Amino acid sequence: MNILSFRDLDEVAESLGQLSEEPAIALTCASNELCRELSQLADQLQYRDARPVTGPDKAPVYQDFELDYEIPQEHYFWEIASELQSVFKPLLEEYQIAGDDSDDFRLNDLIVQRYPPGCAGISPHRDHIEYRVVILILLLSGDGEFRIHPDRDEKTGEIIDFRPGQLLMMGAPGLSPGFVRPFHSVRNVSTARRTIGIRYDRRRPHF
Repeated sequence: MNILSFRDLDEVAESLGQLSEEPAIALTCASNELCRELSQLADQLQYRDARPVTGPDKAPVYQDFELDYEIPQEHYFWEIASELQSVFKPLLEEYQIAGDDSDDFRLNDLIVQRYPPGCAGISPHRDHIEYRVVILILLLSGDGEFRIHPDRDEKTGEIIDFRPGQLLMMGAPGLSPGFVRPFHSVRNVSTARRTIGIRYDRRRPHF
């Protein structure tokens, strides 16, 4: 049984192809009811506070949210990763997106994040260089602004239309030759924001 439901796989493929030009694109794939059910599952996890400051001294990243990065392999959220794997890997291959990286593409990294109302979120940053091809973020609940920035300046940036029930696709190294990782941030959260981040980490084994 499919957990998520995309309107049109051709639309997913087209959006993947646009990520070299558009830094992030969100597509609807989950109903309100499913989001409520997944939010309840998310609230049963064991969270820890994100490290308040991370990154190098010359380019610190400020964080204010909760996370669980130790999701058991038998957890239902890994079934979502498996389903997305079955959608994205054939599309990468069929449409010849990502070149050699599509051969090894595997969604083997999963993180759940919870942003309490009024939290500061996370300042502009880039994801690790070993997260390859495409970053996937499923938004389960809440509000806030997901922004793409030209650099680390918090005062600049484009708000991406990203709502609960949508899967955000953001390009990563390997998507196209010379792809540059986008800076992005989350802020202005007023209602509890819950997300599932699903990625291909070249350093990790298959799930």
